[in-house]
Amino acid sequence: MKYFLFLILGCIYSPLQAQQLFPTHTEQAGEMQLNEAVVVSTRLFTNDTARYHYNQMKHYVKMILPYVDTAVALFQDIEVQSADMSARQRRQYIRSRESEIKHRFEDRLSQLNITQGRLLVKLINRQLKKNCYSILQDLKNPITAAWYLSVARIHGINLSEDYVAAENPDLEMIMRNLGYEEKEGQEK
Repeated sequence: MKYFLFLILGCIYSPLQAQQLFPTHTEQAGEMQLNEAVVVSTRLFTNDTARYHYNQMKHYVKMILPYVDTAVALFQDIEVQSADMSARQRRQYIRSRESEIKHRFEDRLSQLNITQGRLLVKLINRQLKKNCYSILQDLKNPITAAWYLSVARIHGINLSEDYVAAENPDLEMIMRNLGYEEKEGQEK
């Protein structure tokens, strides 16, 4: 009986759930301005397989999100730090940061499966608005970037593909639900 009541209450409450991103407000001269509130309805799936794939993608995104955030912060840090350096100093700085990254993350990143690797590449592309192949060309050199591109393609990952939000609606929904807004300049 209590499971039946729980089911009924869940059905009544779940048709419309509201989520507010960054719930802050400012008051100016008697006026109050609130941030945008995103209303998310209950997700309907066509079958159990679609639900399983969505939940698996959500789990994978939550698993790799710390790596994405670290990669984005690191790339932005390298861009800022190496802006005033000569080409030789920039290469040395990038090599030192690369060895630090290998020491910190190589074991954990090598344990990711191919699907998680694809998601990692897509999310880095999404956050930086730049594909991973062009990032490798900037940080390393074109020959090394081409080598990484060919190795990734063997595993079914395309480093030179740009991220398009319209082609990845489930991924966009997951990222918005986790509080990551769509970056300006991306295609819808």
